[in-house]
Amino acid sequence: GGNIKMLLELQSVHGGYGKKEIIKGVDFHADHGDIVCLAGPNGCGKTTLFRLILGSLPLSDGHIFIDGTDIQTLSPKERANLIAYIPQYHTPIFSYTALEVVIMVRASHFSAFKMPKSIDRQAAFHALEKVNALHLANRPYTSLSGGQRQLILIARAICQSAKILIMDEPAASLDYANQQRLTYVIRSLAQNGYCIIMSTHSPEHLASLGSLVLLMKDGKSASFGTSSQVITPQNLKQVYGIDMDVLTVTNRHGAKRTICLPV
Repeated sequence: GGNIKMLLELQSVHGGYGKKEIIKGVDFHADHGDIVCLAGPNGCGKTTLFRLILGSLPLSDGHIFIDGTDIQTLSPKERANLIAYIPQYHTPIFSYTALEVVIMVRASHFSAFKMPKSIDRQAAFHALEKVNALHLANRPYTSLSGGQRQLILIARAICQSAKILIMDEPAASLDYANQQRLTYVIRSLAQNGYCIIMSTHSPEHLASLGSLVLLMKDGKSASFGTSSQVITPQNLKQVYGIDMDVLTVTNRHGAKRTICLPV
């Protein structure tokens, strides 16, 4: 219709594996600079939803638009230029340097027989700089900590030149300090106009990112909006099935933090 064009728009999306529908009606939208956190109990369909957005699973109903274009009309290469997937940090078999891991994503820009051109190296250095990981460029990826690997995988997605970054539980295996670093990087990417869609286990992460939140239950959107609209005792009870208090505390710098406590 005459809506303002959003970067990413999901309209009553359904899909799954073969005849088994796992996603049964998800609606949300996000624009440049938005961080959308997907939350909900395990098995609510977060991973399947990511696959539908990335196009690795077909939709059985509904529509996904990127920049106003139905993704079903895009080739895999066109889609890769718009949307990048950042897995939970993985353990590689080969000992590439961090820089090589970042450059590899640009393989679609150069053939396997050609060496990366200086433009690819520059793009990779630029991406490493954006996540404050330039000092890791020549370190073997295998020697990096989980937190550092996560930053390298984010740099790699940036290097893909996509505007939408999909992150699968980026904080899952990180310690507290690295979670804080990651939060800082995610915020600054959003400030630079990236659209970030991330899944998370803990409802309080959501609120501290000051993001939009999509609460999911049984493959459907239970609630979508700002974290203060969505993270309420009523909504959490509906989705997680337990009573939770939602407390807002102020830290020593005067910043508000939301904490969800099971009662």
